[in-house]
Amino acid sequence: MIVPPRVMREDGFTLTELIVVLGLLSVILGAAWLGFQVANNGSKQSDRQSQISREVGFPLDYMERILIQNYGFDSTYPGTTGYRIATLTDRDNDDHAERYIFEATSSGQLKVTNSEEADKPTPSVYVISSHNTNVAQGKPLFRYFDGAGNEITNMGNVDSQARSMTMTIMTTYDGQSFSDTRRVFFRNR
Repeated sequence: MIVPPRVMREDGFTLTELIVVLGLLSVILGAAWLGFQVANNGSKQSDRQSQISREVGFPLDYMERILIQNYGFDSTYPGTTGYRIATLTDRDNDDHAERYIFEATSSGQLKVTNSEEADKPTPSVYVISSHNTNVAQGKPLFRYFDGAGNEITNMGNVDSQARSMTMTIMTTYDGQSFSDTRRVFFRNR
């Protein structure tokens, strides 16, 4: 009887097989890393948009809704400036004046203080932006304009002459500066 020669078989992988597997593994890991980077960048973008909306968009909307309806500025308040204004309005239509004070502080807050003699004699103070950089960057929060569109530079004339204003809010997020500006025309003046 003839016995066929025994084929020696070694268990394992050839070098070619290992190179192919490593190549496929690197492609899969590269795609996973790219997906992670895209998701991470999307998250950062979302955080940035949220911060800008909270620190710039909301305060501009809030101030615009009040200032557009103002019928005068409260000259008894200590001084209208590019960073502070006290305005009178009757937002709830109850024939009682409401006073709103908007002020950007050097600590980076944008505060609103409101009161109404009849309903709320004790003022309420709210921080509507906690990362405001107007004062730090020397950029006025408010600029006032007369009926012809000329800027009012003498703050003593704001109460009698102002018919519109611009509001510019600045903030910093992740080392970048962001700002937005709105023009408000006063309805009741």
